[in-house]
Amino acid sequence: MIIVKTKIFIILMLIITLTGITATILFYSFYIIADVKEIDMSLLVGDHAGFDVDGERLAFGMVKPASNSCIRYINLSNKRDYPLRIYINFDGNLTEFVSVSDNYFVIKPDEEKKLSFSASAPRDTAYGNYTGTVRFVFKRII
Repeated sequence: MIIVKTKIFIILMLIITLTGITATILFYSFYIIADVKEIDMSLLVGDHAGFDVDGERLAFGMVKPASNSCIRYINLSNKRDYPLRIYINFDGNLTEFVSVSDNYFVIKPDEEKKLSFSASAPRDTAYGNYTGTVRFVFKRII
């Protein structure tokens, strides 16, 4: 009898735990995260400098290793009626070459922020095309 009650208690605790975890994940996914945007990036490393004015992505153009860097700008604005905390992260083989002027910041309602993204190639970088994505995660502040 005691063994049966113990098994029922363990099963009940497991169900309560799984329900709590599921509720937390759903709350976080649908309430905390307001939006996620991704933008493709590219950088060509070669023997001279060059421009790329593609407006659909962060195209840094061409740079020579260890000699110059390219800067691109993105304007972020908050059109919602609550403040947003912005997290920026990078993915891809271009990640180690790119930096952003600000990360982990708050944008108030109707506020705008201009970010600069800089890309440069270290001295020992092989010539070639490097790509990646920049991900903007917009979170509600609660």
